[in-house]
Amino acid sequence: MNTNVENQSLACDLTAIPSSAREEHVVTAPQLFQTAQEVQELSNGYAFRFLNEPGKFMAIANYIENERLCCAFFDFELEVKPDGGALWLRLTGNQGVKELLRSGLLDGNKDDLKKLIQTASDARLDEIVAQVPLPDLTGVLNKGSDE
Repeated sequence: MNTNVENQSLACDLTAIPSSAREEHVVTAPQLFQTAQEVQELSNGYAFRFLNEPGKFMAIANYIENERLCCAFFDFELEVKPDGGALWLRLTGNQGVKELLRSGLLDGNKDDLKKLIQTASDARLDEIVAQVPLPDLTGVLNKGSDE
């Protein structure tokens, strides 16, 4: 399977995140996605449904705040359904983005994903990236729907 993970335009530059927030972002991003209740496959990415529970909106907003810096190739859309309904985070983009998301969040292919993460040879950050488990979202994936 060609996942386009070698594409340099899809490189994730963790050093673009303020140094005071880097480690926390690397640890909390997978934790956030592990709480997704549903994943919808889109033509150019994925939509992730989260429960609208206390703190979740801000957790997603904080994720976007940092992720937009290190992964500028993503398009982000956060939707809040009315009457306390679900929160939907859509991550989309140009060619290769969907494959990158599938490899990292759905297939759990950490080796391919690590090739894209730039840490400026920060040994501590390299260690954290290597140790943090990727979420397993295969059980909540609904293929072929464009919500």
